[in-house]
Amino acid sequence: MENHMNPMNTHTQKHKKRALHMRLLWTIAVLCMLQPLCANTSFAQVTYSPFSYPLAATTDSQGPTGVRGAGGQNVYVTGIWHHENIQQQNISSGLLYVGPLSGGGNSGSWTVLNYPSAANTSLYGPDGLPPVRVRLVGSYTLSGSSFNHGLLYEGPPNNSCNVVCWQTIDFPIFGLRNTIAHSTMGGLVVGNFNTDSDPGSAFVYDIGAASWVALPKTPLNARILTAYGIWYNGGTSYTIAGGWSDPNFPELDQHGYLLNWDSATQTASDWTSYDFDNDHTHVAISHFDGITTDNHGGFYLTGTWEGEGRVGGLFAHIRRMPHRAFGDAHWREIFYPSSPGLDVLTTTGNTVFENNVLGIFTAIPEPTPGLLRGYLATVQGHR
Repeated sequence: MENHMNPMNTHTQKHKKRALHMRLLWTIAVLCMLQPLCANTSFAQVTYSPFSYPLAATTDSQGPTGVRGAGGQNVYVTGIWHHENIQQQNISSGLLYVGPLSGGGNSGSWTVLNYPSAANTSLYGPDGLPPVRVRLVGSYTLSGSSFNHGLLYEGPPNNSCNVVCWQTIDFPIFGLRNTIAHSTMGGLVVGNFNTDSDPGSAFVYDIGAASWVALPKTPLNARILTAYGIWYNGGTSYTIAGGWSDPNFPELDQHGYLLNWDSATQTASDWTSYDFDNDHTHVAISHFDGITTDNHGGFYLTGTWEGEGRVGGLFAHIRRMPHRAFGDAHWREIFYPSSPGLDVLTTTGNTVFENNVLGIFTAIPEPTPGLLRGYLATVQGHR
């Protein structure tokens, strides 16, 4: 398993082949500031604008990976910034933004957070802690190693902390190759791991109990299972979102899924599979990367889909149902609009807050090959 943002919310061997598709490649994340795109543009009832770390060079890749509310109009947004250090080595650093979503990342404060002594750091889902602290998860690599260690940060958002705020969280199993923590809420962490014999599994980590559970693959008969998003419903109830692949196919994340998790019994239930636009004929691959409440008992989700030579983001609304846990998905494609002098090639949905999707896009012309750029999309008429 390779560290991603794929995006990305995004992060295993197929991710490496589909560098624009998923989260494991998101360690080389997205854009910089594109002055011609500073004004919002509207397309298909979705309003788009850039969302970028303003101190990044125009040739750096960077992009958002996770979002949670921070109180009032503010949010926490995690990100990944791929740049050169003072030794002119290409590295990835973690980013944390605190402020409103409006303004494209220019209306709040940004902090660079790196795991102590790590060569590369990738930060994903944030979660606020009282009184004024934040919990972050992600992964890091050490110099000379490609092994991804899971990480947990609990401390002030301005990085005025020492090494005691950081922990390594690696799934405890023989033959472990990588651990990547993707999302956290309500005291739990979800993410992925792989081993010498397992191409990809998903885990739930209970922070307080320091206990691990691997999600079973059998309900979906999955070859590879990923867990990218978690939402805390209250009490011992959580909902987890991710992707899974059929055992007879090599691709990752062919389908999205939702499930309910009980933290007291450590059991999963109500496994429900989804394909973008309810069409697996023309959509070869789709998965969920982020989940948030719709404030009516259901969920908004985002993710990425691929089919017929096209890679795009998605926004989904899934309601709770009286006769089953999850209803059908109502879909909206997310694709950053092209403009004069900018031909957008791909778009991914990495994380979601209310009706706002954050992700990355690629376009031509671009100053650096493979440059990834961050965006914010606000979906109108979503209920």
